[in-house]
Amino acid sequence: MKSGFAKLPMGSRHLIIFCLLVFLPLGKPDLASDRAALIALRSAVGGRSLLWNTNQQSPCAWAGIQCENNRVTTVRLPGTGLTGRIPVGIFGNLTKLHTLSFRFNALTGPLPSDLAACTDLRNVYLQGNLFSGEIPSFLFGLKNLVRLNLASNKFSGEISPSFNNLTRLATLYLEKNQLNGSLPELNLTNLVQFNVSFNQLNGSIPKELQKFTTSSFLSTSLCGSPLSPCPGEPTPSTNTENNGGANNSDNGGKKKKKKLSGGAIAGIAIGSVFAFLLILLILFFLCGKKKTRKTNDIATAKQLPSDVEIPREKHIREGDNGTLNSGGYSGAATAAATAVSASKATDLNASTGDKKLFFFGNAGKVFDLEDLLRASAEVLGKGTFGTAYKAVLEVGTVVAVKRLKDVSISEREFREKIDAVGSMDHENLVPLRAYYYSKDEKLLVYDYMPNGSLSALLHGEPFFLLFLLFFMILCF
Repeated sequence: MKSGFAKLPMGSRHLIIFCLLVFLPLGKPDLASDRAALIALRSAVGGRSLLWNTNQQSPCAWAGIQCENNRVTTVRLPGTGLTGRIPVGIFGNLTKLHTLSFRFNALTGPLPSDLAACTDLRNVYLQGNLFSGEIPSFLFGLKNLVRLNLASNKFSGEISPSFNNLTRLATLYLEKNQLNGSLPELNLTNLVQFNVSFNQLNGSIPKELQKFTTSSFLSTSLCGSPLSPCPGEPTPSTNTENNGGANNSDNGGKKKKKKLSGGAIAGIAIGSVFAFLLILLILFFLCGKKKTRKTNDIATAKQLPSDVEIPREKHIREGDNGTLNSGGYSGAATAAATAVSASKATDLNASTGDKKLFFFGNAGKVFDLEDLLRASAEVLGKGTFGTAYKAVLEVGTVVAVKRLKDVSISEREFREKIDAVGSMDHENLVPLRAYYYSKDEKLLVYDYMPNGSLSALLHGEPFFLLFLLFFMILCF
């Protein structure tokens, strides 16, 4: 027996279905839809998101997730082992996103097209993945973008002039891709950070982009300022010489050489000799003092234990910062042994706790404390919270280790605070790579920065200032 709806004529049935589609209210995205989208992302690409407690109704407490006004606004999952392709249908619900960070993972394929629905996006960090295809055109519709980093992927094709639609853009990093063609003219008045190095680009650099340094255009076939001139363009030195020649010819009859008197020359020579001798004395004094201090520090730092038994198990934890290589961390993870003194070896052997390094990020290979015990060490400096060391592994990897002192907190509290430090994501911060916790030892492992300390860069050596002082006295 047919129902009443089935007995209706075909035209009437179509009209009823059309009215239902038009007049029934559509579902509005809310926190529940945001949660469903994040669970779908977790199922698709995994990684550290597998640690989310899905029993919680609100995703705002999940690692890497932040909310405002009962909506998800920030998704930060850098260096968390995300792999595979992001399917379409996830970002269509996360419509209030302000910041998206998937950097240093192994995500593949093109960017999902429904990312165009996130019109409030301001910061997009996707560097260090395996995304491919052309840079999608829907990105140029995200008018609120301020920072866009697509570096170190496999994007191909030309750089579109539609980037001019992103009028608020201040950072554009496209280096280390497979982009080709020429650079378009980008009239972005707010653009202060720009890099297209290590691409297959050619042609001349547009005038609007010539304000950036050569480091923005390395390993390309581009020409023009700030690189070498394009064929047929006059060099700046030629223009300068031509202008200088004209000026000299105009003013040649007016200029007269001024000669110093014999007394002035003698005074300058004697003063220079005394200043040179004084500078030499200061140099000898400073070098001798620095050498003595360095020798004492190295002798202290190399008192490493040789009989510590280290567990082989490794525990990979999240890392919100840092650069990953194909073989693991770039110098990450290895100098904790510089801070473990012989007096602590017994405590490490006797304890039944988890006495191992905890690493941030996803890496195929890491080093344990047993590897670090064989590293050569050097004291870098001492501060309020402990001593910093430089450690060089047998394989040549160099890292920096901070040995904390007078830190008397529980292991749980310590790990919570260190996890917060490890999740910090900023280009001017040295990423925290690993840490070690025991009752008597707390160690933080960082990448080693070879350019010296911030104090040395700010203050320098005093003899340089003395040299400037004597030079000013002689001249004036």
